[in-house]
Parts: sequence; structure tokens; C-alpha cells
Amino acid sequence: MKKMFTIAMMALSVGAFAQQRQMVRTDNKTYQENRYQQTYNSRYGNFNFSRLYLTSRQERQLVALLKDKQTEERTILKKYRNPQQKLRMLDREYDRKIQNLLSRSQYDKWSKIYAYQYEAYGNKRWS
Repeated sequence: MKKMFTIAMMALSVGAFAQQRQMVRTDNKTYQENRYQQTYNSRYGNFNFSRLYLTSRQERQLVALLKDKQTEERTILKKYRNPQQKLRMLDREYDRKIQNLLSRSQYDKWSKIYAYQYEAYGNKRWS
């Protein structure tokens, strides 16, 4: 009886130890995914266009366009006293560039979901 009890206790302790190691592996995988997300965000900014289903090339070009637009917005805001008209022209110009980059269905999703976030002359700018 004592031998069976000892064998059962050994089996339970080995099983618990194996489960604990498995949990560490999943935690390590989560850590690796978070690290990838951090390097992606540091390289491309905090852009997420998952609903558009972009190719990697399209995503790189879109991020580059948005960063260029952002730098031009800053220069316009510094340079002009009343920049609203210039910012509207800038929005139209970059809207055409984005429209040429994306397919029709992607552009429709862009205009419905994402475009308001990257608009230069919205209420968020002047409040």
C-alpha cells in the first residue's frame, strides 16, 4: 500500500511539474509576440490597418504617405498664420495619393473607418 501511495505521489508531482513547464512556454510565446509588436510600432509608428487587408508593400507605402503628410502639416502650421486652406489642399492631395495606392474596396473601407483619424482640418486640430 505504501509503495502504491508513493508511486501515485511521484506521478502527480511529475505531472504537475510538466504542466508548469508548459505554462512557461506559452508565456514565452506571448512575450515574443509582444516584442514583435513593439519593434513594429517603433519602426512604423502606431498604425494598425488590419481591416483593410493590405499587402506589406501597400502598408509600408501608406505609412510613408501618412508620415510625409504629418511632417508637411507641421511645416504648414508653423509657416502660415491661417493654415486652414493649405491644410485642406494638403488633405486633397494626399487623399488622391492614397486612392491611387489602394484598391476600390480598400479605399472605401479607408474612407469609412480610418480617414477621419488622419484628417488635417477636423475639429480636433482647432480645439
